[in-house]
Amino acid sequence: MEKKNWAKELFRPENKKARINLFTAFLIGILLLLMSHIFFEPPEQQAEAIPQIQEQTEQKQYNTEEEIEKKLETVFSNMEGVGQVKVMVTMKNTKASVLAREEKKEYSLTEEGQNKKTQTQREENTVVMSEDNRGTRTPLVVQETMPEIEGIVIVAEGGDDARVAQMLSEASQALFNVPAHKVAVLKMK
Repeated sequence: MEKKNWAKELFRPENKKARINLFTAFLIGILLLLMSHIFFEPPEQQAEAIPQIQEQTEQKQYNTEEEIEKKLETVFSNMEGVGQVKVMVTMKNTKASVLAREEKKEYSLTEEGQNKKTQTQREENTVVMSEDNRGTRTPLVVQETMPEIEGIVIVAEGGDDARVAQMLSEASQALFNVPAHKVAVLKMK
């Protein structure tokens, strides 16, 4: 019986302002719920973005090796006496990306009386995400380290000439700071 009374009271003509206020509060609540999903990405979606970055890094690693090999082939083939050349580069490690992290630490010490002390500590560590103009969220990369070259194999038409082999080896060492024993120069068949 009382439920019907408050409903009747709310919808009386003289309570128009109360209805407007109630409706406005309802709309603001819905708007806040929608905005929370737009501005605050759930942690599971952050976790999904990190493996995608790792896959992209592995693909970039392969592309980096190919780019280096092609550049070396272009440079070496233009050297006198080398002729046609093929280069293979192996990497010691992969390109590494350091992601920006937000760390929140809370410490509190509560003393109750002379003998009772309570200490609490809470730490939270999350990856900082950036959003482009299309709304795509990706982890913010602070630093990238390039992969280190492990060894270089150069197969050249002029590889049997000691002078050419020496030039190719020295050029590789100078470009990548690779020791001589990790550079092999061979004759192409």
